Amino acid sequence: MDWASAVAADWRALEAAPEEVKNQREVMMQAVAQTGLALQYASEALRRDRALCLAAVRATAEALDFAAPELRQDASFALEACAVNLRSLELGEERHRGDRALMQQALKLNWQALQYASMELRRDVRLCLEAVQQHWRALLHVSEELWSDRDFMLQAIRCRWQCVQFLAPPLTLDGSLYLEALKVDVGCLDFAGPELRGDPGFMLAAAKLQEVALEKVTGQLFEEPSFWASVVRELPNGWRLAYEEYGPSSLRDSPEVMLEAVRMNIDALEYGTQKVRSEPAILQEAVKRSWRAVEHAAKLDAGSVLKALEKDWRAISVYLDSLSCLEEVEAESMKEMIRRNPQVVRDPRLSGEKMVVLRAVKQDGLVLRFASPELQDDEAICYAAVKQTWRALEFASARLQGKEELVDLALKQEGLALQFACPELRSRPKLVMRAMTRNIAAFQFADPRLHKDTNFWEELTRRFPTAWVRWMKFGRGVESPGFSAPRKPPKKVDLGLETVQL
Repeated sequence: MDWASAVAADWRALEAAPEEVKNQREVMMQAVAQTGLALQYASEALRRDRALCLAAVRATAEALDFAAPELRQDASFALEACAVNLRSLELGEERHRGDRALMQQALKLNWQALQYASMELRRDVRLCLEAVQQHWRALLHVSEELWSDRDFMLQAIRCRWQCVQFLAPPLTLDGSLYLEALKVDVGCLDFAGPELRGDPGFMLAAAKLQEVALEKVTGQLFEEPSFWASVVRELPNGWRLAYEEYGPSSLRDSPEVMLEAVRMNIDALEYGTQKVRSEPAILQEAVKRSWRAVEHAAKLDAGSVLKALEKDWRAISVYLDSLSCLEEVEAESMKEMIRRNPQVVRDPRLSGEKMVVLRAVKQDGLVLRFASPELQDDEAICYAAVKQTWRALEFASARLQGKEELVDLALKQEGLALQFACPELRSRPKLVMRAMTRNIAAFQFADPRLHKDTNFWEELTRRFPTAWVRWMKFGRGVESPGFSAPRKPPKKVDLGLETVQL
């Protein structure tokens, strides 16, 4: 009978096979390839064959029971068997399961080997951490005592954030452990209890690590304005997180949260209800950051407008837009607005108001440029503006720029005001000299007609000996037809025998 073929067809043929067949290595290799249990029919010699036994264990872990005792006792064989079939650790010698060095090598092959380690080794912190580094599920096989060991669990969490789900009480209330896991994945909060997810301090710390953690707050904390106020105050773009992404709609009606929000960004006012956007304290806080806060206000108060005007005159336009008519502005309020920023007259609704413009130019004469043409021709306003600064003469009407009394008022402050006088006044010698008395550079603004007036030049050089130099420096760059610069005397060169004029 061809026993080799019979065994190749069905390993159970070994049961009736003669001993010499059971001692044939090739036949037994074919048998254990079908099932490791075929090893029980192998001869004593073959049961000591390392390769054959490993082939049997690879197919069936229980085949280890039929290996020779000396192989079962061999630690290196136990490790090789573990490599081909992990369950061999469970069925092998108990002393191997307590052998730290062997188990350490086994864990390098497969972290699940930890489940077959002795209880003592499953309490070994370093050994267990080696397994956890490979997979967090290794914690299923460590001693449950370690689940209550804070130092161990902290190290485990640093290896794998999923380890938080194995925390035992009271570590489940230790927020720092969850925060350690949160550095990697916000999913760790799914394993945190309501005590932590309802703790404002913990959830704020969590949000600082990952903003999306705000999705995990408890329902009660979700509706708590003071919590969201701290989010706005302490997180970058916290106001957007509160109003746009994670906060409840009820925050729009919370003055407490809005007050914190406008301190960060005045655009937060857009999200407030009409009631909140009418709060004077909120508006005044917002305009400290930007005058544009008044654009979002539902109702403007005078105090907020005044603070906004200190930053930009355009706040007056927003304020006036909110009124039905200019008469609604009280006289004292308008007076204070002008004092805070005289450029309010740049608004077309105020540029034609005489009393408003008059008060503004008394404070800053240059705002005359923004007055209506009618008021730029008003003597009282222009006199007040020029009195405040000679530069205001530039913005007076052409008629008033020809009024000698007004021009004189400007020249008493600065001779350069001559540039803003009309051509007729700039052609008057006495006026030009009065201007040059204040600033000799004013000569550059004298009317060109004076350049041909020799009488003017005689008087000018008598009173201002360096006038011609000023003309060349500040004038048109050519000598005046009415005056020629004095020629310098010729140089004399002494050659020893005679003197030669150059």
